[in-house]
Amino acid sequence: MRVHTQFNRSPSMPKLPLSPSGKRSFSTIPADQKLALISSYSETLRKLARSTEAVGRADMLPKLIQVADGLDSMATAIAETEAGAEVMARTARLIRATEGMLASMSSSSIVH
Repeated sequence: MRVHTQFNRSPSMPKLPLSPSGKRSFSTIPADQKLALISSYSETLRKLARSTEAVGRADMLPKLIQVADGLDSMATAIAETEAGAEVMARTARLIRATEGMLASMSSSSIVH
């Protein structure tokens, strides 16, 4: 029996625009929605950062927090520039990769 993890995407977590069409859709949404999405990604990174300690990867915590802080401090520039779509796509890939790593590491624990 596999351990249920806290790393599964909850309904409140953002859908991540990983494809080129996702980048285009980011460019077309209103600025206030972009800022909300950036904030959501930042919060997701912070949650994932806190989860890294549980699987023995506390070394990732400050790095993920640093990325979240960068998103927060540059949110307006990300929302207002074309490069923002690329920033968000890369952030989405980081989130998915981190979620995958955490899920993989936690699923190796088996409950007897």
